[in-house]
Amino acid sequence: MDEKSRTVFQWYWEQSTLARKIEEALQNRWFLPVDIVGRSGFGKTSYAYYALKMGIIKYICDTVKRTNMEDCVAHIEKNYGEICMCRYCDEPDGLDKTYKWAFYTGITDLERFMKDAPKLLAEDDSRRKILLLDDLVTTSMYSMGGKWRKAYMMFREVIRVARKGASVVIVTSVIPKLVPDILRQGGEFISVRHVYKDNRWFFVYERLAKVSVPEKFGKYVRYVPVYQKLYVDAIPFMAVFGLPRWLEEEIDERKKQLIIDASRLALGGENECR
Repeated sequence: MDEKSRTVFQWYWEQSTLARKIEEALQNRWFLPVDIVGRSGFGKTSYAYYALKMGIIKYICDTVKRTNMEDCVAHIEKNYGEICMCRYCDEPDGLDKTYKWAFYTGITDLERFMKDAPKLLAEDDSRRKILLLDDLVTTSMYSMGGKWRKAYMMFREVIRVARKGASVVIVTSVIPKLVPDILRQGGEFISVRHVYKDNRWFFVYERLAKVSVPEKFGKYVRYVPVYQKLYVDAIPFMAVFGLPRWLEEEIDERKKQLIIDASRLALGGENECR
């Protein structure tokens, strides 16, 4: 592992609460839905990818009692090859290749996800229950009608079944209301913002929980829902923490296809959706 990858690896190893929660979910066979919501360009996919990868790494190492960082790195590289974990990775490393199928990006990947679903959920293998759904499904798909409405309803059923297994499902979206309710309920709701601290910028990912707090209203007290901060992951705003080039290129290609599909849908009308 080179120094650039070590910088990112060590930060997520030592600092990421989400990575630790993913490890715990895999270890204890819990269902962990994670919603990461924020503006485009705020590093949601990078954060999701690195936290997920670190969670998997920690799970693998904990299984063989390699809890020290250097011992863990040695174990992973012995079994999967050199770790590449930074912006400057031009191709997937051995660990990425093993888990690469788990990444689905954009609604054009929804059909691929649905085809993979029986295998993902049927096999007794924890790694086959880990999904990263990057802008894959939004509630607006339902209103598009035709095959998109059917796909949305099928997706809800797949996720409902996934709750019965040892699954980690990470979803990214630009605004909360685009995330289906089934994924927003009982999971890790994380919002992202920019902060300037100690002479540098950070992306701050805050885990929020909705709670009811008392509020005086004249003579009466009413309870209003508010979001309460449970933990924070602060990621330096540095190029090295950006999405690996190989994954960014793959996502860009899928986005191009999404534009083509959306154009066909708009021009073809309802017949194109069937």
